[in-house]
Amino acid sequence: MSPDLRAAVREVPGGVELSVFCQPKAARSALIGMHGGALKAKVKAPAVEGRANRALLDLLAGALGVPRSRVTLVSGEQSRNKRIRVEGVDPESALAAILRALDPLAGGTREPRKGGPTEAQKFRPDDLDGNGV
Repeated sequence: MSPDLRAAVREVPGGVELSVFCQPKAARSALIGMHGGALKAKVKAPAVEGRANRALLDLLAGALGVPRSRVTLVSGEQSRNKRIRVEGVDPESALAAILRALDPLAGGTREPRKGGPTEAQKFRPDDLDGNGV
């Protein structure tokens, strides 16, 4: 497990507390990686009337596989830096679930772009005249 990720998860009586950096109004909601010692999350919802906070709690509940009622905002209601409490989860389970949920695009692995050349359209060294033979 990444030592950086461990810094974002702290054991508390009855569960864990997560340090989260939340970016609202993103193109999509996802866990991204680490940012300044905190787990970075992007949420699609804007930071208006608590919508981004609710979206973050929903995202974390889904990633950790716990009911939404077990996930609460401890501090950072109007800040991007937040502390989230998750009841009934131990630190090792939380770390494992977060690692599974991390967005693969954050690590630099991307799916091939759609619309690129097909296998038949790719240049082949033995086809220098371009006639496909």
